[in-house]
Amino acid sequence: MAKIIEPPILISRILMFMLATSIVVLAVLVFSLIKLIPLERPEVFFLLSPTRSVNTVIEPLIPEKTNPRALANYKQGFVREYVIARNTLYKEASLTRRNWANVVKSWSSDSVYSAFTKTALYSDYMDYASGDQPPALSCSVNFSGTSQEQAINDTTPRYSDYNEYVVNFVWICKNSGRQTVQKNYMIRIKIDSVLDKRPENLNKLLSNPLGTRVIEYKVLSVDGNTSDHSDPLDSDKGFL
Repeated sequence: MAKIIEPPILISRILMFMLATSIVVLAVLVFSLIKLIPLERPEVFFLLSPTRSVNTVIEPLIPEKTNPRALANYKQGFVREYVIARNTLYKEASLTRRNWANVVKSWSSDSVYSAFTKTALYSDYMDYASGDQPPALSCSVNFSGTSQEQAINDTTPRYSDYNEYVVNFVWICKNSGRQTVQKNYMIRIKIDSVLDKRPENLNKLLSNPLGTRVIEYKVLSVDGNTSDHSDPLDSDKGFL
């Protein structure tokens, strides 16, 4: 005679199965979220997908067909993002190094990036990769203004657009002792956008769709002192 499972036992087994399944699903979701942290910010890029074709074609931006106001907003946003990426220091040194390698390097000309790598705090964070402890700092950027100083259009056949911006921001740093230091910086940034040059590869397209680069980065004043041209990243970590 077949063994009959009593209803209470059957219900308990069903509930146990559902609980076990929920735990497995929850564990998978938690693992997926951990892998996504830190979340990368979305980057703008341009795709052309013909309606009767499954192939997606990457096309460069055509300046003559672009809304000038939209392009100006993009460039101003680019300048702000560059300043943030360059001067933000995370508590986790690996995040700072990744930000510098993925954003600052691809958005800078060779000369600007070379000068950036010679700053004091850059050296400190790179030394950490070799085993030394990084500075216990957390620095953020708070904008007080960004203004376009001038635009110089190149007349060569290759469409190239040079723009200069003056950026005012407050650099706020905290150390492990919760001491906070704020400095006001005025910086001039010159960018170059070569809009008709096709990106070399997909990775560069995703990180910098318009091929915009910072070709000059100069500190104009620190806390209103126009004779002080020291880079924020040249600050002595001991002062914090």
